[in-house]
Amino acid sequence: MRSTFLAALAVATAAAGEPAKQERELMHTTVTVVIADPLPDAGLAKAFDAAFAVFADIDESMNEWKSGSALGLINAQAGGDPVPAPPNLCAVIKLSLDGAKRTNGLFDPTWAALRGLWKFGDGEAHAVPSDDEVKRVCALIDYRKVALAVDPKKKDGSCTVRLETPGMKLGLGGVVKGWGVDRAAAALRALKVKNFFIQAGGDLYFGGKNGGRPWRAGIRDPRGPPEKSFALLEVQDRAFSTSGDYEHFFVENGVRYHHIIDPRTCRPAPASRSVTVLAKSGTEAEFLTKAAFIAGGNDGIALAERLGATAVIVDANNEVHLSRALAPRIELSPPSP
Repeated sequence: MRSTFLAALAVATAAAGEPAKQERELMHTTVTVVIADPLPDAGLAKAFDAAFAVFADIDESMNEWKSGSALGLINAQAGGDPVPAPPNLCAVIKLSLDGAKRTNGLFDPTWAALRGLWKFGDGEAHAVPSDDEVKRVCALIDYRKVALAVDPKKKDGSCTVRLETPGMKLGLGGVVKGWGVDRAAAALRALKVKNFFIQAGGDLYFGGKNGGRPWRAGIRDPRGPPEKSFALLEVQDRAFSTSGDYEHFFVENGVRYHHIIDPRTCRPAPASRSVTVLAKSGTEAEFLTKAAFIAGGNDGIALAERLGATAVIVDANNEVHLSRALAPRIELSPPSP
């Protein structure tokens, strides 16, 4: 049986003769690993443990929700002295800043200062913040005010990080799950696992094939029920990331306010309903998904392609925009109005 995987949703179960699957709760999301190689039980257990260990390490050092994590300490010291950071955290911050530069700030890892301004969580009182509140917090959003320094005498990849302004915060949620997917894929390949699938929230990586053919991935219909997809495409050895305005949102006076914030305005980005990016790495797919969502439509497609990726965008008017390179391997149906 060939399973279809719906981005940002749970995946199909495994039975005899089908891929083996495990799920664990890490990084405030469900992490899923599926292995399609015919491995013995001991080999499967070793492979699953290696993949999940990557995400457990990330959860410990890069979780901005944990005050004692290395990232939490950097945020707590904003406006003060540089803070030492371990190699993995340095690598992800460097990739985040690079993504911000390459997208001209459409992706910005200092978005985390906005936490608490827009309340999209379950049980929170939803309200549109005042213009003054938005302006005050928006002054803290600027990736160019993050200083990362590497001591040339140290060869382990560690660094120091300083946030220039008190109140600034780094949030790596816009890239760290994709980085984790990349590292988990590398861990599986180091164990000679060739055919696999990894998902952490809306970030996925499809390695090799499933049953001798490319994996099939579905893109969620942004206005349909959660289990409905409007596009199916074949994916092989590519990362796959989807962001949509349906994930966390509220509606006030007929306007949908969602969690994908334009760092230039510090307000929900209005150009798109859903964006899916396919790239060589999960890190690139994740930051490009956010940036292409903000750019929207043909501009978002052009941005993804300029940086070596492909994309599918449902814009605010429910029109579908598609990288030409995807046309031969995608099945489209009109998304729900």
